[in-house]
Amino acid sequence: MAAVVVVTFVGLLAQSPARQQLARGNALWDQRLANSAIAALEAAARDRGTASEAYEALGRLYTFKGWLQDNVFPGWHDEPEYREKALAALKASLAADATRASAQEALRVAEGFAAADKIDPAAPRPEVRALDVKLQSYQTTPDAPVSDIVAAIEAREKAQADPAPYFTGAQILIDHGEYDRAIAMAQRGVAASDRFIDENLSAYRMAGKSQGSYARGRGTAADLVGWALFLKKDYAAAAAKLEEAERLLQGLDFANEFHLGELARMQRRPARDYYVNALSLAGGPAPLRQRATEALAHLEGPGPVPTELDAWLEAELSRRRDQRKAAALESLVDRPLPKLTLTTVDGKPYDTAGLRGKVLLLNFFASW
Repeated sequence: MAAVVVVTFVGLLAQSPARQQLARGNALWDQRLANSAIAALEAAARDRGTASEAYEALGRLYTFKGWLQDNVFPGWHDEPEYREKALAALKASLAADATRASAQEALRVAEGFAAADKIDPAAPRPEVRALDVKLQSYQTTPDAPVSDIVAAIEAREKAQADPAPYFTGAQILIDHGEYDRAIAMAQRGVAASDRFIDENLSAYRMAGKSQGSYARGRGTAADLVGWALFLKKDYAAAAAKLEEAERLLQGLDFANEFHLGELARMQRRPARDYYVNALSLAGGPAPLRQRATEALAHLEGPGPVPTELDAWLEAELSRRRDQRKAAALESLVDRPLPKLTLTTVDGKPYDTAGLRGKVLLLNFFASW
């Protein structure tokens, strides 16, 4: 009877609210959902029974945010304000349990980072990378069962909550002729993208970067949906989504410009600008770039004769790239100096008021 009571008590302890929060926090951080993970782990840290484990988990999370997350995802930067938090949390873990060897090691690592001049960003986690490779392998296996593709997408989504598997999976499903499934997958990607940015908003450091990431996720999804609708021959709906994607991606996405060119050509509208815009952008798989070049050679209406296409295209691409560079430069010139909180090299505050009315060339450098 006593044994039964002991087992029952241990079972209840394992299911205590604090331990549930600890498990939830660790699972959320495995998916890189930082804000929710921190909230759950902080709740677990308030309970003596889980304090040491929770503080260690928080310390490791803060270590990542403070020293290791720069460019791990597009737009992310290290957050120096988390460095002291990391050290404090790991010390709190050891205060709750001085014998906790894993916390001792985590503290040694964090103290090493604090003393170092430079820390390289974290490498992709091997288990996530392996799932990415498996999902991407279906890009070259046209006879793969759809159920296997969907299972690979879901496995990758469970490992990490960024939107990449949804968007990669949607394109694979399009390539397999599963247009409705692809549309649904791309739409799930929008929700995943927005949530992932929300959960890690502070990592972007600047509002412009986070807004750009929101737009990029929504634009990628709109382009995938539009392309699937095009292949379903719903051209009106395809046009609406592809044009939405172009606005969100600011006309700077190769695939979207190529898709708009294909749609315009199918509707017997001028398509040349879309193909040239696409080819003037970096990226895009070689087969699609070749298709865009071949499409230019067969367009009807005024344009270069086929024998002069290569020379014309080279000149036109150079012209458009130069225009893009000039526009980027123009956006940086003749702008009033914003209010900046600056220090001199010896750490003293610097007031930019004395520069008012002067022409400045700003060379930005930051270190943290």
